[in-house]
Amino acid sequence: MRVSRPITVKLPSHGVLFADSSHSGEFEMAPRQDPYHKLVYVLSGEVAYREMDSDLVIPSKAGALLVVPRDTPHQIADREPSTLLLMCFDEEYAQSEDDLAELWRLLRDALDHALRLSRPAQQRLEGMWRRAMFEWEHARVGGATTVRALAAQTMVLLSRLPVESGGASAQARVLAVKGEIEETFYDEWDLDRAAGRAGLSRRRFTELFRDAVGETFGVFLSELRLEHAAKLLRAGDQSVTGVMFASGFNDVSHFYRRFRQKFGQPPRTWSADNE
Repeated sequence: MRVSRPITVKLPSHGVLFADSSHSGEFEMAPRQDPYHKLVYVLSGEVAYREMDSDLVIPSKAGALLVVPRDTPHQIADREPSTLLLMCFDEEYAQSEDDLAELWRLLRDALDHALRLSRPAQQRLEGMWRRAMFEWEHARVGGATTVRALAAQTMVLLSRLPVESGGASAQARVLAVKGEIEETFYDEWDLDRAAGRAGLSRRRFTELFRDAVGETFGVFLSELRLEHAAKLLRAGDQSVTGVMFASGFNDVSHFYRRFRQKFGQPPRTWSADNE
């Protein structure tokens, strides 16, 4: 059910809350300032954001994220019927670890309170938001710890991934996916997932990826995994099976075959010769 009033936010004892707020299209929030920080992600529609000490109005469409530090007088008004996702957190959480404090500083100061995410970043952010809301709504064991961890992951994602000032070209979306793969090559990547992240067909993604990177998606992914495997083997702290798993390979014979093709020796022999 759509509403024309802001939701009531009461932070739980662990200091983090993920929530959603849907508006009818005539919603105009009274000026307010909250005793907590919040990230406001526009899931659908369009809103206008204004800080009360400025005449600047920031139009924010689906895919935009607003950064609102605590005690900031501000106002949000609908330009279209909209759904907003909120991540609210207190100062104690923001300062609970040095890394978190630095991430929050970057988001608060460097990004000027408004950013637009690439489509791959939107998909990752929305997935974490869903997980956090599920954990909290179902009151599962470990839910509070999971929600705090997802809030930290959200801030890491926003600090690392590219942002956009407007609509991204297909080439820009492909490069954004490339950057994501470079950080998560060990995950369950395949061509369908990569193309979906970029919002392109398999064929179009393949063409643009080769143009941008100079090699196919499959070769690029395999090279990242093999170089990481070699690094782990050289360190000598893990078994070959552990290295295979940590590098994103799931099949032993496939891993051995690809490793031999690249380095000329099977993993165990190569490791012994490169200690």
